[in-house]
Amino acid sequence: MIAAFTWCITALSLTGTILNVKKNSLCFWLWAVGNTAWLLYDLWLGTYSRAALDVVQLAFAVWGIFAWKKKVPST
Repeated sequence: MIAAFTWCITALSLTGTILNVKKNSLCFWLWAVGNTAWLLYDLWLGTYSRAALDVVQLAFAVWGIFAWKKKVPST
Protein backbone atom coordinates (compact mmCIF):
# COMPACT_ATOMS: atom_id res chain seq x y z
CA MET A 1 0.00 0.00 0.00
CA ILE A 2 2.75 2.48 0.95
CA ALA A 3 4.76 1.56 -2.14
CA ALA A 4 1.77 2.32 -4.37
CA PHE A 5 1.32 5.67 -2.59
CA THR A 6 4.95 6.68 -3.10
CA TRP A 7 4.89 5.59 -6.76
CA CYS A 8 1.79 7.74 -7.32
CA ILE A 9 3.51 10.74 -5.73
CA THR A 10 6.56 10.11 -7.89
CA ALA A 11 4.43 9.98 -11.05
CA LEU A 12 2.65 13.18 -10.00
CA SER A 13 5.95 14.98 -9.41
CA LEU A 14 7.42 13.84 -12.73
CA THR A 15 4.26 14.91 -14.55
CA GLY A 16 4.75 18.33 -12.95
CA THR A 17 8.28 18.43 -14.33
CA ILE A 18 7.07 17.56 -17.83
CA LEU A 19 4.45 20.33 -17.64
CA ASN A 20 7.13 22.76 -16.48
CA VAL A 21 9.25 21.95 -19.53
CA LYS A 22 6.16 22.64 -21.65
CA LYS A 23 5.69 25.96 -19.80
CA ASN A 24 2.33 24.90 -18.39
CA SER A 25 1.63 26.55 -15.03
CA LEU A 26 -0.35 23.51 -13.87
CA CYS A 27 3.07 22.09 -13.00
CA PHE A 28 3.18 24.18 -9.83
CA TRP A 29 -0.17 22.83 -8.64
CA LEU A 30 1.00 19.25 -9.21
CA TRP A 31 4.24 20.00 -7.38
CA ALA A 32 2.33 21.58 -4.50
CA VAL A 33 0.20 18.46 -4.10
CA GLY A 34 3.20 16.16 -4.54
CA ASN A 35 5.38 18.11 -2.12
CA THR A 36 2.60 18.11 0.48
CA ALA A 37 2.24 14.35 0.12
CA TRP A 38 6.02 13.83 0.39
CA LEU A 39 6.09 16.13 3.43
CA LEU A 40 3.44 14.08 5.23
CA TYR A 41 5.17 10.83 4.28
CA ASP A 42 8.58 12.06 5.44
CA LEU A 43 7.13 13.32 8.73
CA TRP A 44 5.48 9.93 9.22
CA LEU A 45 8.86 8.24 8.63
CA GLY A 46 10.62 10.71 10.94
CA THR A 47 13.02 11.87 8.22
CA TYR A 48 12.96 15.49 9.30
CA SER A 49 15.79 16.74 7.10
CA ARG A 50 13.94 15.40 4.07
CA ALA A 51 10.71 16.95 5.39
CA ALA A 52 12.51 20.30 5.61
CA LEU A 53 13.40 19.97 1.92
CA ASP A 54 9.74 19.23 1.18
CA VAL A 55 8.69 22.43 2.97
CA VAL A 56 11.13 24.50 0.90
CA GLN A 57 10.02 22.86 -2.35
CA LEU A 58 6.38 23.41 -1.39
CA ALA A 59 7.13 27.09 -0.80
CA PHE A 60 8.75 27.30 -4.26
CA ALA A 61 5.69 25.64 -5.83
CA VAL A 62 3.36 28.15 -4.15
CA TRP A 63 5.65 30.97 -5.28
CA GLY A 64 5.47 29.61 -8.82
CA ILE A 65 1.67 29.50 -8.70
CA PHE A 66 1.55 33.21 -7.94
CA ALA A 67 4.47 34.22 -10.17
CA TRP A 68 3.06 32.46 -13.23
CA LYS A 69 -0.49 33.77 -12.93
CA LYS A 70 -1.66 35.40 -16.11
CA LYS A 71 -1.53 39.14 -15.82
CA VAL A 72 -4.79 40.79 -16.82
CA PRO A 73 -4.13 44.03 -18.69
CA SER A 74 -5.65 47.03 -16.96
CA THR A 75 -8.09 49.05 -19.05
